[in-house]
Amino acid sequence: MKKVILHVILPIFIGSMIYILFREKTLLMFDWFSYLKLDFIIDFLRNNFYGYRMYISKSILFSLPDALWVYSFTMFLSIYFKNRILLSVIFIGSIITEISQLWFVVGTFDIYDVIYMFALYLIAMYFIKKFEEEKKL
Repeated sequence: MKKVILHVILPIFIGSMIYILFREKTLLMFDWFSYLKLDFIIDFLRNNFYGYRMYISKSILFSLPDALWVYSFTMFLSIYFKNRILLSVIFIGSIITEISQLWFVVGTFDIYDVIYMFALYLIAMYFIKKFEEEKKL
């Protein structure tokens, strides 16, 4: 359970907090918060943290949350699937989607997205291998 919290829930939480605290309020999720009557909590958090945005690099604000999603989802799937090729589908799909933004997928291609996703995918693969070796002992 500790591994699930650390490698699945925590990365999603960190990525979500980056979005909630520092991204623009024009994102659709802020409409959802308002609909759910959570906007007062979100506004309180943003009022207390948004000022720190200028100290955080743009690559962390805009690229790290997606990479954390790739990491978290890869780690989550590793609980149920041991096939590394299947686990790589998340990473490959994310990279293809990012590169496709150059031509026909709505969005803005950013090389930092690719770099962060690749780095966190490698870290996920490292931990998956480490956990497999620990089970063998």
